[in-house]
Amino acid sequence: MFSTIQSVQAETAYRQERIKRDYRASSRRQRREQAEKPEPRHARRALRPTHAA
Repeated sequence: MFSTIQSVQAETAYRQERIKRDYRASSRRQRREQAEKPEPRHARRALRPTHAA
């Protein structure tokens, strides 16, 4: 498949860069998904009586 050592090195470097890019993109996607989720609200807090002002 590969005819020269340079082509093997180039292919290996390309694969490594692609793996790094995919890894960064997946972690970035996970952070974005977590940021889009609203924080859980405590339902019981709304049921407690409030202080009179």
